[in-house]
Amino acid sequence: MATFVTRAQWGALAPLEVSGTITPQQGGVVIHHVDAVKVAEAHHTDCAAQVRSIQNFHMDANGWSDIAYSHLACVHGSLFEGRGEYVRTAAQGTTQGNDDWYAVCALTGGTGGDYDVITPELIDAIRYGITRLRSSGGAAPAITGHRDHHSTTCPGNVYAHVVTGAVNPGGGPLPYPGVSFRQPPSLAHASVATWQLRMNSAHGYSLTVDGRYGPGSDAACRGFQSRKALTVDGVVGPATWNAAFAPS
Repeated sequence: MATFVTRAQWGALAPLEVSGTITPQQGGVVIHHVDAVKVAEAHHTDCAAQVRSIQNFHMDANGWSDIAYSHLACVHGSLFEGRGEYVRTAAQGTTQGNDDWYAVCALTGGTGGDYDVITPELIDAIRYGITRLRSSGGAAPAITGHRDHHSTTCPGNVYAHVVTGAVNPGGGPLPYPGVSFRQPPSLAHASVATWQLRMNSAHGYSLTVDGRYGPGSDAACRGFQSRKALTVDGVVGPATWNAAFAPS
């Protein structure tokens, strides 16, 4: 079980103000990482100082009221309290993302093959953060990566663990996000991008990963439903979502 480190324990500064209303029941939890270079601390005794430095950067350089994230997870298995539950984030890069989604940041970084080791303890800490945000913060089941909301490579190599469902508390496939996708599309939705990426990586499609459920996604859905002996209606509901994210 991950260890929870309170703001007082890691030496957080008081927020300049409490951010506005958040509606996490309309979104869920977004996973982040720190940077495109390796940042994981070799010794756990240095992790609190790292979190303090992130808070200082967010407040001093970016002018934000506090550290951007709801919680932060280290490779040693600790979850550091960030803004916490029912506080709007500043991490997603979009107004809607910050309004509707919590943020858990892995204290990792790098690119491609030159990336910090993603430890079982890190995954456990991320899961613990998601569990807290669901049970105490009203977060919807959806789990996405920062790249599903904004043009970025974040959360780096951690993203594969998002898409496979490894960060889902208890393991197993990513849970159905609680909203069905169908034609004609409404506004872009981060969970559509997660589904599109899964269809490409696990089922051989070549969808544009843009979060919009357009004609191409509809056609792919119908073909997939036919292959899986599901009702062919072009709607990504619970059965189609679960089939897409079932272990290969």
